[in-house]
Amino acid sequence: MELIKPNININFLGNRYYAYAFTTIMIVLSLASIPVMGYMKLGVDFTGGVVVQVKFNKPVHTDQVREALKPLGENLVVQQFSMASGEEFVIRMEQHDESAEKASQQVKDLLDTQIGKGSTEIRSLEVVGPKVGKDLQESAIWATAIALIFLLIYMAFRFTFTMGLGAIVCLIHDLCIVYGFFAWTGKEFNLTILAAMLTIIGYDINDTIVVCDRIRENLKSMKKVPLIDVFNASINQTLSRTLLTSAFTLLSVVAFLVFETNVLKDFAWALMVGIIFGTYSSIFVASPLVLELDKILPVKRG
Repeated sequence: MELIKPNININFLGNRYYAYAFTTIMIVLSLASIPVMGYMKLGVDFTGGVVVQVKFNKPVHTDQVREALKPLGENLVVQQFSMASGEEFVIRMEQHDESAEKASQQVKDLLDTQIGKGSTEIRSLEVVGPKVGKDLQESAIWATAIALIFLLIYMAFRFTFTMGLGAIVCLIHDLCIVYGFFAWTGKEFNLTILAAMLTIIGYDINDTIVVCDRIRENLKSMKKVPLIDVFNASINQTLSRTLLTSAFTLLSVVAFLVFETNVLKDFAWALMVGIIFGTYSSIFVASPLVLELDKILPVKRG
């Protein structure tokens, strides 16, 4: 199946300076969220707190639960968990001086008062200490950094070092955009979003590898053709595959946004932003960067 004709010839790299401007604006906007909005809002997984799973014996809306639990603080997070039998919610909140059991009882009492006596059942109670949360933060940073390092090594051995750098800059660009999105929207960053970011890394590097693989093939058969034309031809030849893959993946992500509960909605938002900008960066960031680096580290042909 081809969305775009194989003989199409769009001058992507000829318009790369427009892409540079757009990329710079997006990166600046993402980083501007730090002084304006503060750092990304971390979830209980990283800051420590109490996680309570509650089940109701009748249908209850998320807003009802959130309104009932307002006295417990503004940083409280309510997510619908299951609709299989009755209604289940996951409630995440900061742990104050009182014990976790007392906090759990406060949740039950408030819900019984606002929604109905005996309508609430506490299914589980988990406590994440501040030290555990800090360890998880460090582990998340190390997991992302190690993934990028190994991907650079892989790309350098399979293709060239400059292509590896281009791919890594692509990934950093995409993760930066996702960070900015979550910082500006005030959405919570937790282990689910970390999983989404690692998924984005895997998805985007696969997209970039397809383009780099075609560039490598064309470098052998188009030895006397200017490098910019080789890159343009390679991007055009893989364009149909790139857009089809992204489009069908986005359909699945949109389904999550429309039909799933709040537990997976933020995950889906992260994937959507990552896929859209990952597709953009595989075309307008990776190849242009390799082209610029060719002045310092010439791309080997043949």
